[in-house]
Amino acid sequence: MKRIDRSDDDFHAEIEAHLELEIDQLIEEGVDPDEARMLARRRFGNVTRTRERFYEGSRWMWMDHLVRSAGYALRQMKNAPVSTAVILFSLALGVGLNVAIFSIADRVVLRSLPVDDPETLVQLEWDGTFPVTGLGGKGDGHLLPFPLYERLRAEIDSFSEVFARTPSDAHLGHGGRFEPIQTDLVTGSYFEVLGVRPVAGRLLTDDDDRSLGMHPVVVLSHAYWQDRFGGSENILGEAVTLNGTPFTVVGVAAPGFRGTDWSEPPHLWAPIRMIREIAGHGGLDEPRTRFNHVFARLAPDASRESAEAELEPWFENFKREDIRHPSWPSVTEEQLAGFQGARLRVHEGGRGQAILGERLAEPIWILSAATVLVFLLACLNVANLSLARAFAARRATALRTALGAGRIHILRESLVESAVFAAIGSAVGLIAAPTVAGWTVRMIASTGSASGQAPIEPRLDLRVLAFAVLASALVTLVAGLGPALFAARTRPTEALQQRSDGAGAGLRLRRAMVVGQFALALLLLLGAGLFSRTLHSLQLQGPGYDTTNLLTFRVDPRKDGYTLAESKERIERIQETLEQQPEIARAGFSSFPMLTGGGWNNPVTVTRSSDGESGTATFATDRSTAMNAVSPGFFETLQANILMGRDFTDRDRVAEGWNLRSVILNQAFVDWYLDGRSPIGERLAFGNAPDASPTIEVVGVVESFRDFGVRETEPQVFFSILERTVARGDFYVRTTTDSSVGADAVRRAVQSVDPTLTLVSLRTLDDQLDRLLVNERILAQLATAFAVVAALLAILGLYGVLSFSAERRTHEIGIRMALGAPRWSAGGLIVREAMHMASLGVLVAVPLAWVLGRFVESQLYGVRPLELSILFGAALVLFSLGVLAAAVPARRVQRIDPLAALRAD
Repeated sequence: MKRIDRSDDDFHAEIEAHLELEIDQLIEEGVDPDEARMLARRRFGNVTRTRERFYEGSRWMWMDHLVRSAGYALRQMKNAPVSTAVILFSLALGVGLNVAIFSIADRVVLRSLPVDDPETLVQLEWDGTFPVTGLGGKGDGHLLPFPLYERLRAEIDSFSEVFARTPSDAHLGHGGRFEPIQTDLVTGSYFEVLGVRPVAGRLLTDDDDRSLGMHPVVVLSHAYWQDRFGGSENILGEAVTLNGTPFTVVGVAAPGFRGTDWSEPPHLWAPIRMIREIAGHGGLDEPRTRFNHVFARLAPDASRESAEAELEPWFENFKREDIRHPSWPSVTEEQLAGFQGARLRVHEGGRGQAILGERLAEPIWILSAATVLVFLLACLNVANLSLARAFAARRATALRTALGAGRIHILRESLVESAVFAAIGSAVGLIAAPTVAGWTVRMIASTGSASGQAPIEPRLDLRVLAFAVLASALVTLVAGLGPALFAARTRPTEALQQRSDGAGAGLRLRRAMVVGQFALALLLLLGAGLFSRTLHSLQLQGPGYDTTNLLTFRVDPRKDGYTLAESKERIERIQETLEQQPEIARAGFSSFPMLTGGGWNNPVTVTRSSDGESGTATFATDRSTAMNAVSPGFFETLQANILMGRDFTDRDRVAEGWNLRSVILNQAFVDWYLDGRSPIGERLAFGNAPDASPTIEVVGVVESFRDFGVRETEPQVFFSILERTVARGDFYVRTTTDSSVGADAVRRAVQSVDPTLTLVSLRTLDDQLDRLLVNERILAQLATAFAVVAALLAILGLYGVLSFSAERRTHEIGIRMALGAPRWSAGGLIVREAMHMASLGVLVAVPLAWVLGRFVESQLYGVRPLELSILFGAALVLFSLGVLAAAVPARRVQRIDPLAALRAD
């Protein structure tokens, strides 16, 4: 209907003018004026109804009803400020926490890369065993050999294009300033496949990916360009040094693009053919070495399934050719069968390859489930209070119904009031959400990404706002529908006569809601207890040696432009200089850092002497073994005891190159593979090939400590770092004084050896341990925060019900007191009611707690999934809070005047 642009007053004036003309005409015809007025109105019809039809025809009535209902809701909120504040507080907590965690989950688990058509992007994975027979083999299923990438790009029709990338850290120098950065070595097809465009200059192309060592150009990330070079385009064409090699800056990538691994966003991209200059190794032509993440863009008519179907025969042929290649190593029949059974899988690649994301995925989903519980608890709290408001207004509602208001009208007003609450509460929650998300991100960032950049940047974008709108709608339905139906079903005669059966029904429903709140709160308290106990157990256990006054840092002279020989010489001088400092008791270094969640591993072959016989036998480990190369003094610095044999000394060194002659095993290796027998004098070789020849002598056994993780010890072998080339050193320093003073001594020592060396990641080992336990810390801290919120919401709901119950039982308590009951017994009624609801909540929660334990079991350590002590403690906390919630209503009923209560009835 076309809207009429006319005011109601103007239409009313026209009606009156029409009536006046009719009246005047009747008077002229001789009709009495009073009778003429009545006759004119009868002929015209119902004036009020005519004005109503005009009003309805000139407006969108649904909008008018909505505005009027919203205004009514706001007036109701103003008339009850306390319950309004509690409802809004509950909603802000419930919605705010859910939005905050969803914004993180969206970035960690759900968000696609900001590239063209991410849904057609796939990642290739090697599913099966790979022949790792010596020191050269490395990698996991996500990593593929470079020759495989080249053939994929040239021969597979299901892919319109393919690219490879491998991350590497480097030292960048410009303008006399040097700093560690994260680089991505990429093929020339990288930016074209992803559809990334430059904001300045150009990006890398196939012309930058043709010859080894011949393309010294880099592309800066937009964030690094802004932070390091102030966003100046003058940097284009200028030279920077990467690990001592000059490179020319040719472009800047578009803002927002952070590479294909958001957890380690690179500062810059360089051609993969410059791998030797940046990563310090070759390997592009080695079929036994895997270090590339390979992505592809599906052809327009291809799918992941069709791509895998095309790859299957192609990959079988690739493996047959590889087996016939001259470089194919000697393997066992079992190893050959495992290699022949391998498959090349095609996975969804639109979200990129995020190692940190894989680590955080399960904790994030657990936290998401916890926020859903908080959200449900908030909804129950809002429904409880809304039901109380509906019951308090039942006489007014009944009167309006008796005067003609329909049930649909009453239902709409109640739902609109709930929607207004949800909208305001959600808005407050959205304001608070970035604070919660930022706190969580700071904990995640404390893992210490190699890039030094924040791994994720949760933002309140359209997806998060859509989630908040959905949450508000759910609040309206879940928390508002029950009170709305209660209000709509109010019977005027019963409500006006103050009949009590409806009140009792409303109270029973509110008690049931409180029981549900207590059950949810107990689950969250139990989860907080389990995660906090896990974190405490792991921190108490530690890595297996004293971390007090223990510092760690890294120097990498090779990346500062020195040769391998010069690097080794400087690293040894740093150790000598450190031990000359009065603040330092002992120092050692290793080739790989500890407590970082990764490192060097290989299968090995070991000799094992037969009991009572002079002969020996060799056996190969059935899995890769953790390895490290360490200096003399390394174990003494950690205070890890040598249990058998000897430690490394200066005689375990070679002048240059590799000549590994000595190895130390940990006790876990001896127990696992050698049945606990002394291995001194046995021999070891890299790899598990049939022709492996063990030549490295076992000279000692060190007590086991935890390195890759702190949950369990694992077999580990240590080589003398002085019997190999040394490009970098991860130092461990035991100080005699406070760590901050020891850190100053470390800086002085490094500066005195070579002021041009870049000192990286100087921190305490306790700090490094905390970084390794980021998952456990996030779960413990956020679960505790959620539990506190849940307990608060549950107590608010209990307080509301007890206050209402105390008011309803005024007459009963007055009679009890009039009959001689002591005043304390009146308060006891309220306290017993609180304990009854709390007990029912605990009973409801116990079977749910068993399910919770199974759900989070993989994240626990040193505690059972259903720990009775934690369950008892959580229940005790809730009972104690329940008593506090009952204190005010109990004290109120104790002050009741029996005569006044009886007269009031």
